[in-house]
Amino acid sequence: MRIALTLLSGVGYGGATYFRNLVPALAAIDRTNEYHLFVPTGHALRDDIHAPNIMFHEVVGPATSTVERFRYEQLTFPEELRRHRIDLLYTAKNLAVFRAPCPQVIAIRNMEPFRYQEFENAWMLDVRSRIKWELTKRSITRADAIVAVSNAVRDVAVDRFPEAAGKVRVVYNGTPIISFVSLRATEGSEAIPDHERRDCRVGPMAIGPPRNDAEAPFFLTASKFVAYANQLALVEGYAQLVAARPDVPPLWFAGGVHDQRYFDRVRTRVTTLGLDHRVRFLGLIPQDELHLLMRSATAFVFPSMLESCPHTLLEAMACGVPIAASNVPPMPEICDSAAMYFTPRDPGDIARVMARLLDDAALRGRLVAVGTERVRAFTWERTAHGLVEALNHVLAPRVTTSVR
Repeated sequence: MRIALTLLSGVGYGGATYFRNLVPALAAIDRTNEYHLFVPTGHALRDDIHAPNIMFHEVVGPATSTVERFRYEQLTFPEELRRHRIDLLYTAKNLAVFRAPCPQVIAIRNMEPFRYQEFENAWMLDVRSRIKWELTKRSITRADAIVAVSNAVRDVAVDRFPEAAGKVRVVYNGTPIISFVSLRATEGSEAIPDHERRDCRVGPMAIGPPRNDAEAPFFLTASKFVAYANQLALVEGYAQLVAARPDVPPLWFAGGVHDQRYFDRVRTRVTTLGLDHRVRFLGLIPQDELHLLMRSATAFVFPSMLESCPHTLLEAMACGVPIAASNVPPMPEICDSAAMYFTPRDPGDIARVMARLLDDAALRGRLVAVGTERVRAFTWERTAHGLVEALNHVLAPRVTTSVR
């Protein structure tokens, strides 16, 4: 059967990482179906992936705007699906192609439209989220099957749309990092020396020792600056920790600015609390550099209150860094006992958990050991198998009909 994947829009929320890892896994584990990828001209995957069952179709220019790509998908793309005799369409986003001539499966990987009203966002972000919510509602009704990337996503979707319960399957994302942390991490050692924890491998190659400025202890957090990422509460909690003990390591923020007003609030609060000399804003940094920082950090702190299946936590476990995370689902679902949890709206609780990680080397070692083992379950091969099962379930009636 011919399965189409559209990579034209909705590639935020880890979409680039998602496809870069998913497509090779699909090519490896499913030799029965053909996968037709509809991409902008010059898409990087076209040069990186060469498999007989993967076909690329360049259908829009690389500089085409988001609005133009959306218009293409909804108005012109259905004719492309007919022309290529596509049997099934998979869109790895909340959005269906409403005029598609074939059955389709959508993935819910963005929870922002479901809960954006709970946060104080810039008005333009609220407008965008409202539009995405209206499209998500229609898409859930239109889809023949729905992939939820965590149980938390499934539960929210089914709570909002009980009639969709029979259409939803949970298929977790994988992690793009292959961790080769010392085997003692999987043998229950109480603590792993920092120099061993840093000597892991990322992807297919070894990364050298950390940069010189990464040698000193520091807390690290990574997320785009938007209200639900909750960096403001982290700053408040960190300030309480500093007030209680002046020996606290600095706090480093990695991530781009999604909401300028919120970012300005965070920076202003840092200054007001007298933390300018302790807090660093690194901006949006390359993924390999982020992994390097994760492997060097004293602990990774993740205060987000709205996620679907956060790649960042999967990467942190694979990098062998102790984790302190929000107790809001799906964070405990993803990390289980590989993290310490705090109430994200309570700065005092954030400070308490950070202090415990700072003081307890044995605890940090146990978290690293558990995380290194747990992340092994989140493979892209397993993701591909789960997705193929969902796709084949929709295709089965068409296969039966064609045989008859």
